[in-house]
Amino acid sequence: MPSEISLNLLLPSAQYDMANALGCRVFRFHAICSQQLRGVDNLELLMENYNPDELFIGYPWEDFYSGPMINLRILIDEAEATQSPAYAAIGKIMLANCIGVITDAWGDVPFSAALVGGQNLYPAYDEQSAIYQQILSLLDEAIVLCGEQSAVQPAADDLIYNGNMSRWKAAAHALKGRYLMHTIKRNPAVSSEALNALQNGFSSFNEDLAYKYLGTSADANPISNFFAATAYAVVDPQFITILGSQDPRFEYFVDIIPFTGGQSRVGEFKSSANSPVKFISYVEQLFLECEALYRTGNLTEAESKLKAAVQASCDETEFFLNVDLDNDEVTEMISELAFTGIEIEELNLMMREKAAALFTEMECWTDYRRTGLPLLNPNPDGASASNPSGEIPRRFIYPQSERLLNTSFP
Repeated sequence: MPSEISLNLLLPSAQYDMANALGCRVFRFHAICSQQLRGVDNLELLMENYNPDELFIGYPWEDFYSGPMINLRILIDEAEATQSPAYAAIGKIMLANCIGVITDAWGDVPFSAALVGGQNLYPAYDEQSAIYQQILSLLDEAIVLCGEQSAVQPAADDLIYNGNMSRWKAAAHALKGRYLMHTIKRNPAVSSEALNALQNGFSSFNEDLAYKYLGTSADANPISNFFAATAYAVVDPQFITILGSQDPRFEYFVDIIPFTGGQSRVGEFKSSANSPVKFISYVEQLFLECEALYRTGNLTEAESKLKAAVQASCDETEFFLNVDLDNDEVTEMISELAFTGIEIEELNLMMREKAAALFTEMECWTDYRRTGLPLLNPNPDGASASNPSGEIPRRFIYPQSERLLNTSFP
């Protein structure tokens, strides 16, 4: 039996597994917490009531740790051993993104001592602040590696960019901007550093860091599979209020289910079998630039960037679905995106528009937790043993497997 797995087999497997991890269970749980979905049955109803049990909350944890993350760790090690910096760069970018999702969802988690198999079965938990530093270090290392000559160059085995390292470098800058902005409550001055990173990111939505599904039965978007197979969640009325039924994107973002009294599921833009799962996008980057500019005092440019973000979201909807939004409606909607001179109203406007455009993405929950915006009401039955206050959860509870089996569990 071979003792090593080739880089061109590790990479596509990790990319596919990461997309499925993002679009599967963790999506449904964070979307309920951010009031984008409403759980009506099964595990989703438990999350709706903010009362997940320790067993099922471990499923998304395992989706990442036992899936893409261990393979990415192997990919990085193999790439460094064979002097293949292109593969190492891709691995570091994707691993930074994976652990970013995990720490955003759970807080302190195993990382520096994890992903080594039998060498350490009880990895210690790193503080979230230390994990953020590791994320930024991985991205900085990857940015350098993207410009180096590689003994082996990814091509068709790179299911995202087909080996285009300039695109991977832009994605690393965009992710760096995101994770810097996540730390803004600890260090408000980080906005300028984030802005520098973001300005080296994507230049259009065609450059998104995203897994593009083929739309076949063997390669279909997991959000599509969920809504095709079950009725365990519907679109939360609070999200419909945020988006607005008059929004030109509404019919493509939200699908009204017939004969249900107005219940809705995720629309075809995000839940078609071939809809991509976004790791980070040009639209998100524009919203991040908008916030960074605003927090550095450049309100005029921030307003302009807000309008550009919403316009890009509309353009992408048209492009992906091959439809034409009503141009007059789009123009009118964007013209109304104006700052009022009242900070809380301006920040709420930014976060409402971002939550609408990034529907189904975890950043919506993360943004709410770090800003308290957009203004949301907790689920009315959300007071539980797991969440006595009844407020919108700030993180997931830890999995039962960690509490029982990891002797380093805090």
